[in-house]
Amino acid sequence: MDVVPTPASPVLSRRIAKSLNLQLASVTCKKFPDGEIYVRVESDEAEHVIVCSINKNDDLVTLLLMLDSLVGDCYVVIPYMGYARQDKAFLKGEAISIRAIAKLIESYTKEIYTVNIHSQEAASFFKNLKEIDAMPEIGKKFVDEDIIMISPDEGSIKRVKVAAKFANCDWDYLEKRRIDSTTVEITPKNLEVANRDIVIVDDIISTGGTIIQAAKMLRKLGARNINAACVHGVFAAYSVVSLFSSGISEIIATDTVESIFSKISVSELISKELANLIR
Repeated sequence: MDVVPTPASPVLSRRIAKSLNLQLASVTCKKFPDGEIYVRVESDEAEHVIVCSINKNDDLVTLLLMLDSLVGDCYVVIPYMGYARQDKAFLKGEAISIRAIAKLIESYTKEIYTVNIHSQEAASFFKNLKEIDAMPEIGKKFVDEDIIMISPDEGSIKRVKVAAKFANCDWDYLEKRRIDSTTVEITPKNLEVANRDIVIVDDIISTGGTIIQAAKMLRKLGARNINAACVHGVFAAYSVVSLFSSGISEIIATDTVESIFSKISVSELISKELANLIR
């Protein structure tokens, strides 16, 4: 067995290979002048682990071409599962994107591993998917610090509770209350945040809109220092500028999507799951 790195996850691929004492396959990826992607994987192994987050369309095409090029059994690690937020038809005639992606990838592979997929609805479209939870790692990053972990909305309460348990800290969530037809008040449900250090925790930061709104409200309520932590740091467009402008002091993400904010690695979590495959 070897680890097949991809342009989307080169550092994480290397960390997993090192942890499992496996070789990295030799990979060539390039683009033709018309934008088509070329892939070559040189490997004599009978089993392969491809590590490829899907953060843009090129990542998906690269993954499919690699799967097509390999001989033998393929296992796929998709640390960040793009398209998972389109897990239902919100409007008539919409594609359920993650369903289509699941069918494509599973037609090539024996098993897929992912980290904190967006929803259980998205996970339900896969037949052989193993989900890994990175929230404990986020909690460990802040262990025993004098902080409050905040969920920016009720949808992330379960995630924040897990992170806070491993951080050994208090947690809360922001509650929206309608005052009148034009005014909505957003405040912590239970805890006072004045003069406290806050970590806003979520699974994905893409545009950052939810985190930005939360940071501005927490600042108005007197929070002292506000950081943002997430599993998947997608950071679309100019979101990082907007996050810092809202009062966020530091951004912490894992290496499911590799960037300068990837200060937590999920390599050991993934390696632990993959260790069962090594014969």
